[in-house]
Amino acid sequence: MLSDQSLLPQLRRSVVLLLAVYLFIYPFAIVLVALDRVPVWGTWMGGALLILQGALMGVWLTVRYRWWGALAAGLILVISWAVEHIGATTGFPFGSYSYTDVLQPQIFGVVPLAIPFAWLLIVVAAVGVAERILNRDGRPVDDRQLHPTRVLTAASFALLLDVTIEPFAVYINRYWVWTSDETGFYYGIPASNFVAWWVTSLILSWVLLALRRQAAHRSHTPQHFMPWLPPVLYLTNLTMFVVVNLARGQVLPALIGGLIMLVLAGDWLLPRLARRLRRVAETNP
Repeated sequence: MLSDQSLLPQLRRSVVLLLAVYLFIYPFAIVLVALDRVPVWGTWMGGALLILQGALMGVWLTVRYRWWGALAAGLILVISWAVEHIGATTGFPFGSYSYTDVLQPQIFGVVPLAIPFAWLLIVVAAVGVAERILNRDGRPVDDRQLHPTRVLTAASFALLLDVTIEPFAVYINRYWVWTSDETGFYYGIPASNFVAWWVTSLILSWVLLALRRQAAHRSHTPQHFMPWLPPVLYLTNLTMFVVVNLARGQVLPALIGGLIMLVLAGDWLLPRLARRLRRVAETNP
């Protein structure tokens, strides 16, 4: 069994190392993509960064929830790959699209390896943001309960991130293309894509939270290890999409991302401001 005396210390160090590598690469990635200065030989770095972040979330889940976390990460990778493979080969449920050769390698020549890791990143990060929004009293999250509100909120935050991702991925990084017969209200992207994104995120969020509940019921107390990491990765990715979209003239997704950032900043700041004002009022009657 995975225990504190065996693999856990090594996994913790792996999380710290992966995070350090990500934080080192992150500012360079923003600047190069925003200024359209990514060298030809460096096009692989976008996929590598997605794999790095997905792996970071997978190892973090394993540290937090041991084998249940590893199982959740594995299922998210497999389910998301299956949905993407079906989508890219049949046009259902997202709409008719295909991946370009920018992201390599590709699984069975269809879905880039980076895409399931991107789903793992987004789902875990969205669940972390949802729990931060819903858990206003600051108490530890009760993993024994599977609240529908938590699943719905996580899926919605995943969808909101996709709204900022799509123009970035299609028109800037050119990770995939929509076929010419598709008509979409948002940068030519069909509405079916966003519906399918929300439903897929809903399923994957439920899988993650259900396995966390199993871990809690089996008396596997979650490791209190970097609970802030998923929201931080959500915000760093959102910031990248806002900055790059704005720099490359895609104003609407940048504005949407900026509004999400304001909501999250307000959710963090307002309770602290209210507590400070209460303390001031109590000390100055």
